[in-house]
Parts: sequence; C-alpha cells; structure tokens
Amino acid sequence: MSFGFAVGDFVAVGQLAFTLYRDCFKVAKGAPQEFQVLKGELSNLHNALKILEEEVKNPESVLIKAGEDRVRMVNEMVSNVGVTLKKLEKVAAKFGILGDGSKGKKIWVKFKWSVDFSGVDSLRNKVSSTFSVLK
Repeated sequence: MSFGFAVGDFVAVGQLAFTLYRDCFKVAKGAPQEFQVLKGELSNLHNALKILEEEVKNPESVLIKAGEDRVRMVNEMVSNVGVTLKKLEKVAAKFGILGDGSKGKKIWVKFKWSVDFSGVDSLRNKVSSTFSVLK
C-alpha cells in the first residue's frame, strides 16, 4: 500500500545532508563559528531525516495516519530540503570542502569561507529554518 512517500527521496536527501556534514567536519577545526553552526545544523538535519524516514516506513505512524495533506506537506518539505542541500553542495564544491584534502587545503578552505561568508549564510539559514520545521 502506497502512502504517497518516496522513501528513496528521504534516503537521498539524508545521505546528501550526511555527506555535507562529514566533509564540513573534516575542515571545521579552527573554522569560523558560522561554519561550526552549519556543521551542527547539517548533523541535526541528517538525524531528523533519518527519524522521518523511519516514520514513513511505518504504516501505523502518526505521520501516515495524519492524512494526505500531511503527506503532501512532508514530501514538499523534503524536496525543498534537497534543493537547498544541492545548492549548498555546489558552494561546498566551490570552496573545495568536498572530499579529502591536505592541511594546506583545509586552511585555504577556511580562509575562502571567511571571505565569502554572506553568500553561504543564506543557505545556512535555509538549512536552519528547515530543521526547525522538522523538530
């Protein structure tokens, strides 16, 4: 029986949140406070998505029993989270955050992050506001 959820979407968005968190974690030591906050919000978002993923798999969950409007709202929310995380992924790629790197590269990433913080902060705010809805 279908409940209108694409569990694969939850998994994909959750995995992207985790990948961004993991790669941010690798360069976070000594990074500006805003970067630390983003790292924490990505971790929280990943955890919330994992819980939500378990809820949609359970036909007896409160979420499933809430009806079609709730299903539609949650699907839209996860889709919006995915869009925001993909934008953040592009920014992370621009800064060279993704993947492994040398100590020198990590220092350079922190410097570039500090210089271009305002552009990244709007995405951090989107991640933060999305997470507050999931709580």
